[in-house]
Amino acid sequence: QQSTSRLVLQPSTSLLLQNAAPRIASILSSFTNDDTTSSRHEGTEQLLVEDDVPTSSLAAKVKEEELKQWQTPHLPILTDLQLKMSLIEIERRRKLKQQTTQSTNSISTTSSYKNQEAAILIPLCTVQGTPSILFTRRSATLSNHASQISFPGGYYDSSLDGFGDDGDRLVNTALRETQEELCYNTDLLPTSSLITILGRTQPVPSMQGKKVTPIIGMCNYDLPQHSTAEFEMIFPGNPDEVDWIFTIPIRELMEGETSEPLERWSTSYSHDEEKSGKKRNVVMGPAFHIPECSKKSEGDKIWGLTAIVLRPLLRKVFGPVFCGEGVGGNAKL
Repeated sequence: QQSTSRLVLQPSTSLLLQNAAPRIASILSSFTNDDTTSSRHEGTEQLLVEDDVPTSSLAAKVKEEELKQWQTPHLPILTDLQLKMSLIEIERRRKLKQQTTQSTNSISTTSSYKNQEAAILIPLCTVQGTPSILFTRRSATLSNHASQISFPGGYYDSSLDGFGDDGDRLVNTALRETQEELCYNTDLLPTSSLITILGRTQPVPSMQGKKVTPIIGMCNYDLPQHSTAEFEMIFPGNPDEVDWIFTIPIRELMEGETSEPLERWSTSYSHDEEKSGKKRNVVMGPAFHIPECSKKSEGDKIWGLTAIVLRPLLRKVFGPVFCGEGVGGNAKL
């Protein structure tokens, strides 16, 4: 067995990544609330909201003051319309649960979700010099989102992550949860921390109404291929939380983009309307292919909230930085 001294990570010497870091940080910090409806997001919105979905009348139900809590001065993940449709669907599910259970505690239980915050880390890295992104597959034993592909992250804990503004405490949440999930060996880091934070995006709502803030970070060291014993020694992982840690090159992610039906932006109906058999319009959402490897299971793919966060970052940040321009799905880089 190799000694850890032979596996000490070397700082990333990739000029590509070194030059990219300040550009990425600049893009993430250069957005204002007005940018959420700018032409930068027209391509994404056109793909996600079909013309025959009657979204305008539904979106009008969302009050502007409700939107403001989500519209921080950072890169928006969702357009205004997508955010409104998400909030409508969250409320529809809350009411449906209330009607189904006939419980007086439904409202207070679901409303408490809105007071919970979470942060996820989008770990940009180089793997033998190739710009890539690190993902995890959640443990099959978890009660929520078991065996799904995700970014490391979790709930904000004031006792562990501190107080103050969102920037510091949510960065602390993302880094703490990443350490807990990946269990990376700090003895292999010779000079500095594993992750340098580059910025954040606007928060996005989970389908339970929880506010999830994506934090973008850069691994300070060049990593070996995820299929190697060296990679597993660096990232042994917490088996109670994840059962696979892996990386995908940014080029392959962008080439492997596809779409699938997504309930988040489907037309919302009441419980009575659904019982009457009224059909919901289907809206297509993003999904990404995972390259074949020995640990990949049938059905593994990047979808749901992870894909929703990933697509605008690929198109608006990583595509322009690493490819010189914004690139759509299935593009050849």
